Amino acid sequence: MPEPTNPPDCRFEELSHTAEVGLRVWAHTPAALFACAGQSMFNLIGAESEPASNVTQRMVKIEAPDIESLLVDWLSELVYLYETTGEVYLECQVDEWTSTSLTATVHGCLPNQAPALHVKAVTYYDLQVRQTGDEWMAQVYFDI
Repeated sequence: MPEPTNPPDCRFEELSHTAEVGLRVWAHTPAALFACAGQSMFNLIGAESEPASNVTQRMVKIEAPDIESLLVDWLSELVYLYETTGEVYLECQVDEWTSTSLTATVHGCLPNQAPALHVKAVTYYDLQVRQTGDEWMAQVYFDI
């Protein structure tokens, strides 16, 4: 698996806070936004893949009561998978998306070193998901 890169319509910036770190992410569609947020989270923590590592493909299905909770649950599931398998997910593809559910395919592999940051939890602090003009924006913070 190559080093982490995000799709062309995916942009993100790091946000700082006292005991947390955050992301602000932009993409042209909600599905791309969620894929971008997943990949960006692993970029943010400094995850790099082992060059000769076998790639594992996993299917993820999430349901939540609203779009903000869906984002938190999606990223929390990726953190859970990382914690239980040791894999980093540098490629995320959202196959089906509604504002309360998603089905995604994630491609993971073992990192070549421990990530620089350890995400303990995805928080609801200052959480935002909204359409801004012709693109979508999400903001989320992680307890580290």
